[in-house]
Amino acid sequence: MKRIILYAMLFVFLVAALTACAMRSAQSPQTSGHPPLSAQEMLVACQDCHAQATPQVYQQWYQSGHGFATVKCYQCHGTFEDLRTEPSLDSCAVCHSAQWEHAEGKTCWQCHPAHTFKAGN
Repeated sequence: MKRIILYAMLFVFLVAALTACAMRSAQSPQTSGHPPLSAQEMLVACQDCHAQATPQVYQQWYQSGHGFATVKCYQCHGTFEDLRTEPSLDSCAVCHSAQWEHAEGKTCWQCHPAHTFKAGN
């Protein structure tokens, strides 16, 4: 009887693990707003590609306080696996906890235009 329960629990665990893996692999960068990338392209820093692909966004970032501080894209937007076109407030709070406490339910970019954060803004 104990073996049957053990095997049943093992079976449920395996099904849950396989389901989680299948769901994770089904979430492609395309769904998150980024075109699919090859393994080689994933090794290139975001800014190296975006300087050519989206030069206006790159220049906004480069001339912002985040660019001066060399804040990397993934620090706000996540990696290819969990890319967010709009950063979560939790990612902002990592560096800006004092400002985050006074945000009063607003997102940072409601007051500060995206990628144009200037020192002193």
